[in-house]
Amino acid sequence: MLGDLTDYLMELEIIDTHEHLAPFEKDRPRGDVLSDFLAHYFKVDLISAGLSAEDYARVMGSDLAIGEKWRLVEPFWQVCRFTGYGQALAIAARDIYGIETIGGETIEALNDAFLQGFCENHYRKVLKEMSHIRVSVLDNGGLVAHDPDYFILANRIDALVYPQSIAQIETLEQQTGVTIASYRDYLEACAVRLTQFAAGSPVLKCGLAYVRSLDFARASRAEAAAAFQALRVSGKRPGPALSNDLFRQIVGLAQEKDMVLQIHTGLQEGNGNRLMNSHPLHLNEILLDFPRMRFDLFHIGYPYQAELGVLCKMFPHVSIDMCWAHIISPAACRQILSEWLEFIPYTKICGFGGDYRVLDGVYGHQLMARRNIAQVLEDKVRAGLFGIATAREIGKAILHDNPARIFGIA
Repeated sequence: MLGDLTDYLMELEIIDTHEHLAPFEKDRPRGDVLSDFLAHYFKVDLISAGLSAEDYARVMGSDLAIGEKWRLVEPFWQVCRFTGYGQALAIAARDIYGIETIGGETIEALNDAFLQGFCENHYRKVLKEMSHIRVSVLDNGGLVAHDPDYFILANRIDALVYPQSIAQIETLEQQTGVTIASYRDYLEACAVRLTQFAAGSPVLKCGLAYVRSLDFARASRAEAAAAFQALRVSGKRPGPALSNDLFRQIVGLAQEKDMVLQIHTGLQEGNGNRLMNSHPLHLNEILLDFPRMRFDLFHIGYPYQAELGVLCKMFPHVSIDMCWAHIISPAACRQILSEWLEFIPYTKICGFGGDYRVLDGVYGHQLMARRNIAQVLEDKVRAGLFGIATAREIGKAILHDNPARIFGIA
């Protein structure tokens, strides 16, 4: 019976809450399998293990043969292959290309099979036929042309909230047709830009935790206006008061349009950053001040997943998104999902987002997510918390119904 539950979840059509893929397959970056697989995520583990920046650049270039590239990365690959990032790529190599183990004796065959993928409809094969993804929420800037068979947009507000140059202001003028001579003009242009976003998608994205704290404290409007004028006139980079006020102004506008804001919390991708900038508890005052704005908080807040769960329990307008998380720490995802199912309404959890620039990695990630969710639900059934029918209902909610409702996917 429990096997039936796993089989059901493995075949279920799902919604992918967050991706960074090329908006059309024709725009997919071309290269060998290592330059593709190491364009995102797993490179962090290899560099953390000791791969030099110089050797990483050589692997990503086109001067070396695939075997030579492998010899550069192999010592580090071997010690990293059991991380979540390594697992996702191993699954992709096995199931997409028929390569059981990535190694020196198989890298040529893997590369040949990978290159053949550019001669077929690889998006359809990976995203639809193998991953059973109905649609993915694409984070690729703002108002980009995209293939609607695969994507809906999450439009970025980062440039609106965090202007750092005169050129950014001029770009917003061009995008909106608003002449910006004052802070009031800038806010008017932001309102126009949000209207443009809302016409195509209700989803917004904020990734500013990579460059500043998520503590958007209340700021004096006069101080924000003065900082904006200094930026507009002389290019002087503003302090936090301007972006604090802009974030609040833009969230207020989005609240009135019934939009949903995805916010990066927790671990930042890459080697080195200020982790505390992304602590979800920095958002507490924002959640209090904008009670009708819908917030979708990313990446289980790892390593602050317990605090993120508490915010979700306290605030009706907050949902939790497990995008990226199943490859950050598969074990942490199983543990926290088990806790959340007995702590918060399961209708507030979105179970999967690939969050990849690497197409094949999406397949490996979704398989890991399905397995994690199946294992947690099976444990609850064994413990007698609910039966298999309810477990199926919860699994479908987490992987499809909740994101469909939250992101307005009909």
